[in-house]
This record gives sequence, C-alpha cells and structure tokens, in this order.
Amino acid sequence: MKINTVTGPIETAKLGPTLMHEHISCADWSMRMNLGDRFFNFDDVVNTATATFTQMNRECGITTVVDGTPINLGRDIKLIREVAERTGLNFIASSGFYYQEEFELAFRPEEEITELLLYECQNGINGTDILPGIMKCAVESRELTKYLRKILAAIARVAAKTGLPIFCHHNPHYKNGGAILDIFEGQGVSLNKVILGHSGDTDDLDYLVSMLGRGCYIGMDRFGYCDITLSLERRAAAIAALCEKGFCDRMLLSHDLAAFIALSRRPDFAFIHKEALPALLAAGVARETFDKMMEENPKRFFEAVS
Repeated sequence: MKINTVTGPIETAKLGPTLMHEHISCADWSMRMNLGDRFFNFDDVVNTATATFTQMNRECGITTVVDGTPINLGRDIKLIREVAERTGLNFIASSGFYYQEEFELAFRPEEEITELLLYECQNGINGTDILPGIMKCAVESRELTKYLRKILAAIARVAAKTGLPIFCHHNPHYKNGGAILDIFEGQGVSLNKVILGHSGDTDDLDYLVSMLGRGCYIGMDRFGYCDITLSLERRAAAIAALCEKGFCDRMLLSHDLAAFIALSRRPDFAFIHKEALPALLAAGVARETFDKMMEENPKRFFEAVS
C-alpha cells in the first residue's frame, strides 16, 4: 500500500521508524506577510529544521515524520518539501483545519468547506502536485460547538471520500473523544483510521481503554511537553499499563514539537529515544515493544489494520 509524502508516494513498508505528530513550523501567515523576515526568515527556518531533523535521524534512526500542521496553523508546503529534499526523510503533509473559529469558515456551509479540502486532497496543495497523506482537525474545548461539529464533519467527509486517515487533537481531560468519534463514524469513517491525539496527556486508564474499545488509535504524542502537562514517569506508566492490557499495537508515540514556533521552546526530536525510552523500559515496556510502536504501529495505521 502507498502513502503520500511531499516528495511523492511511497510504500508503507518503507516508512521505517516514524514520528506521527510533529511540525516543521507553526507560523501565522498574517504575521509572516506583515512582519516579514523579522518574524520569519524562510532560509533560516529551512536551515534550522534541516539540521534538527538530520541530527534526529542520525541519533535515533527516524526516517518518517508526519507534519501535523493544518491550513490555518501556518502550513507551508514549500517549506516542508524543501526540508524533506535536504534531509532525505519522508515528510507527510496534512490537510484540514485547527480548532480556532475562523470568520472565513464560520458562515460557509459544510458542503463548501468539504469542497475546499477535497480539492487539495485530489489536485495538490497550493499549486503544487503534493497530496496530503492525512487529515488534521482539532478540538480543545469541552463543548463541541456547532462550528466545530461542522468542521469535523467536513473533514470526515473528505476522509471517507479519499480514504485518508484522520488525526484529531483533543483534550482528554474533557473526555469528549467519544463524541468526536461519533461524528467521524457518522460520516462513514472507519475508526481504525482515526488517531485521538494528545491522549498521552492523561493517565486515566478507564477513559483511554474506552476510546481504544471503539477501535481507534491513540496518540501518546506530547512527549515534548512533559514539563507542563503530564510527567514523563506518569506517561510511561500509563503506556506500560495499556501494553499490559493488550493495546501496545494501538499507541503512536511522538513529541508535538516544531523546529520553528512562536514559543520559547527548543525542539528535541530525540527526546523519546533519549529520555522516554529509558522511562518506558523502567516501567516494564520491552524494547521490542517500543520498536514496534515506533515502526510497526504507524505502518498498521496507514494500512488501516484493525
């Protein structure tokens, strides 16, 4: 089976060890257009990202990165392609929209939003021949507002029509993953093609098991934020407990970091291997299981294996 990358489709067997949720850049386009190089210098970002991801590959052997930047989080497809070409790594681009309410979308019907996304999924992103390999959406609030429901439904309709999988940022503390999955399922999306992202921000095993019971994958994908969300030790313990319950093949590990972002956070895309792996081993996760989560699970997800 093939998956779209920014340098062309590849067989899923060639994905290799994969980070399922990272970003090269999250930079608002209105800021870039009006503040120019003082805010965002394209060449500097390319050089920084190239060095960062090359080092990650050398230290950890990661060969594929899913760039989870949707349209309204500053996605720059030419930037992603440039970094992919310089590093030789596989980068998978995302289509879709983030959770903030956009005036330009609020008054558009769901059908129009669906068509906007469907066009780039079928014809290429921003005038290129690059096709996205995954849909991205996000819910951060407790309530699924009318606006969010419309966006989620449109993205799910595109996913069902194109066969693309979905990554959905969500806040597990609000426990609204079931309502999100209901929307996707209602639009004909098989839940084994859905990742409930940021699930690693909680160690509420009852909630996580209930979501896994629906048939989706869960993103244990915020290892870049252990200092401000859930601690590394608690994340590792939750993953170990879920492995004990038989769910080691349904978890996807990543950092949710960016080489450039409007935050003072230095990205370390090797953190999972340097810090999280020892914590997982100490919690009882076998090295073989870790390697499968990094390589086999992404492959299974893109192949829609239940």
